[in-house]
Amino acid sequence: MLWIRIAAAIGVLSGFVADARAQGGTPLDALIEPAVGRSACFRRVYDAAHLKKVPKQSVTEIAVWLRYEPPLAGGTGVALGLGLAVLRRGETAALFSDGDCQWDAKANRDTSGRRLIKAFPREAGVVCLQSARPDVFRAVSAEEGGELLFDRGRDRDTLMLYVGDRLTMVRRANRSDQLDIRFGADDRVFLLRRAADKDCEFVKEAVKTPEPGVRQR
Repeated sequence: MLWIRIAAAIGVLSGFVADARAQGGTPLDALIEPAVGRSACFRRVYDAAHLKKVPKQSVTEIAVWLRYEPPLAGGTGVALGLGLAVLRRGETAALFSDGDCQWDAKANRDTSGRRLIKAFPREAGVVCLQSARPDVFRAVSAEEGGELLFDRGRDRDTLMLYVGDRLTMVRRANRSDQLDIRFGADDRVFLLRRAADKDCEFVKEAVKTPEPGVRQR
């Protein structure tokens, strides 16, 4: 797995804090306004015809929940979070991942200058460092869970998501069980379309609802 940014060393959920002024003028602003409380849902459900044409694609459904929140460290500006849900062939329970993101002119380069995700066609975009488990426990894991890159599509209602070869994900029934999920060559690039907020409620619930007896962060 490729590891990104020295910032990751201080802990995934310390967050990538981005001031709204710094976010201004990026294509990301067309997808979601950089203000606390703003959110957006993007989703794709693949039909049988598509899956027949691409038999090695295992993902049958994918959803991305973007939201702006206050930075955890108490700094200024806003922090961008990304909740991810994936459903695969032959499975009835979705896989979830959650992380912190920021726009970067060199999003697709690690600290050694190597490309993070070869399928991503540009340098600039949004890079997300996913947590090894969602922020649902009092003691949050600082272990990295993999990287995502995304950018807007041709218009404000489309999102292009690029996945590396693996992510650490969880199922809702047991979010303490970290699963090493591998993504094949046909499960690396996804075109998602804007959906209603309700279509991402299950993602929000999975990555934000605390475990019983755990204080809300």
